Amino acid sequence: MDFEKAFDRGEFLEIASASDRVRTSRERLILGISLFKLGRNSEAMSVLKEIEEEIEHLVKALYYMARIHSRQHEYDAAELALIRYTAFYPDDDEARDILERPDENEEGMVSEPSAELARIYAQQGHYEEALNIFADLLKTSAQDPELKKEALKVQDRYLLKSLEQWLERLKK
Repeated sequence: MDFEKAFDRGEFLEIASASDRVRTSRERLILGISLFKLGRNSEAMSVLKEIEEEIEHLVKALYYMARIHSRQHEYDAAELALIRYTAFYPDDDEARDILERPDENEEGMVSEPSAELARIYAQQGHYEEALNIFADLLKTSAQDPELKKEALKVQDRYLLKSLEQWLERLKK
């Protein structure tokens, strides 16, 4: 069954009866809307809640798109992706930090990645930035056991922070 064509034709009952053939998220959305239009609100809500849970997991793609745009100095595109991302995760401090554009007049003030800079980021709770710096440093000095040990500690803290945020969202 072509769910989109059936939806465009207003064949909501046929879509609802073909619910066992739904395979994609788009088809589930069409099913949910069709159930809603048929007045089957509890069934529609069940289908739409499944979609919402999936969206909450997939929306993290917007965060990483924003990071990539920011690294490429495409700040408008980064901002657009973050606006869409923060609709789901409004309390994500790291996402807001991406929007901080470097001042174009301070070109000479670009910092070189260093273990000290990574430590400062980690102390401020910016674990992902710290891990990125450690990763760059470990590419050139992979034999330094102390640096590797520090990076692993920061990685552990980052994982804990991520898990705490995840548990907090589950409580809501």
